[in-house]
Amino acid sequence: MSKFLVSLFASLFLLGCANTQYVGQSYPPTSHVDVYMTGAEVTRPHTVMGRAETEATEYMSFQDMQTQLMQDAMAKGADGIIITGMKTINVGSSSYTSGQKEGEPEYYVTKDGKLKTRNKHSSSSSYSEVSSTSQIRDHVLSAQLIKYIH
Repeated sequence: MSKFLVSLFASLFLLGCANTQYVGQSYPPTSHVDVYMTGAEVTRPHTVMGRAETEATEYMSFQDMQTQLMQDAMAKGADGIIITGMKTINVGSSSYTSGQKEGEPEYYVTKDGKLKTRNKHSSSSSYSEVSSTSQIRDHVLSAQLIKYIH
């Protein structure tokens, strides 16, 4: 299987996958989290209980990543999240090249299953190829998880 197809299948498989890393304290799960874009928006007394970063392929929207982050925050017992950053990073590249040198033998399989060669005759030898390189990127969403002080 060509590297291009392997890359394509891997990208499609990872389409719905988001990975959240968390550092901080945990509490009993909550059933709701408030979402803030800045710490100044939080009017209730609170403490920062930890920091989280969700990473996913560029094919997952930031909105879907926010939903995933909210679910992960509820599981950690957060009452709210403050979004602290969103960015797209390069994590690699994928290249695909195909082609054939003119004048080189061409291989084919006969009806009885035998591999045969057919020589191509050309007065000059040249190479015709198609190349494609694409960047592999991930989205990263960062947040602080907060716990309200009751």
